[in-house]
Amino acid sequence: MEEGILKIGVTGSAGSGKSLVCEGFQKLGLVTLDCDVIARQVVEPGQAAYKKVVEAFGQGVLTKDLTLDRAGLRNIIVDKPELRKKLEAILHPAIIKEMVRQMETADYIKEPACAVEVPLLFELDMAGHFDCVVVVTAKDEHLVERISARDGVSMESAKKILNIQMPQGEKIKRADHVVKNTGDKNALFESIAILYQKLVKQRLTKKS
Repeated sequence: MEEGILKIGVTGSAGSGKSLVCEGFQKLGLVTLDCDVIARQVVEPGQAAYKKVVEAFGQGVLTKDLTLDRAGLRNIIVDKPELRKKLEAILHPAIIKEMVRQMETADYIKEPACAVEVPLLFELDMAGHFDCVVVVTAKDEHLVERISARDGVSMESAKKILNIQMPQGEKIKRADHVVKNTGDKNALFESIAILYQKLVKQRLTKKS
């Protein structure tokens, strides 16, 4: 990684608009990464994490084309905390390692900065990998509506998904910066541009 790269972690509750915030950073010329995408990459056939998952859970977690049956695996662990911890112990270190590798090898052509979408940033104690953490927030009713629409589940199921996550208020307490997503995309992108300029100025001030 080039020296002086500004590393921004973007997190928030499900449905808050993390991807949209990263899209805003991307429009400004930042490199953007998504830990959900990285999570799929590390369990592709041939990868070390893929082999460990198959060894731990058996051939039954594979589809006909020998790729990992993510939905089936999710169903296996949903009500079994001990199996979930077993899976997380394999996946989380692999995801973090690959995230760091991608940050270090990215081409920083336009801006010397990257924004990484990390849903479980605080839960996995990943704040130390970033210069600052941005938490994206939205009203609870908007979060539930967006989860329901995105995942095709009932409002009640969406509430359950939200309730098992770290409370939004706790994430706000731990944030370096908070971006409110009211549903107005243009306003959100404008606030991201303002925030990025603030981060750049802070970084320059620290160096001088």
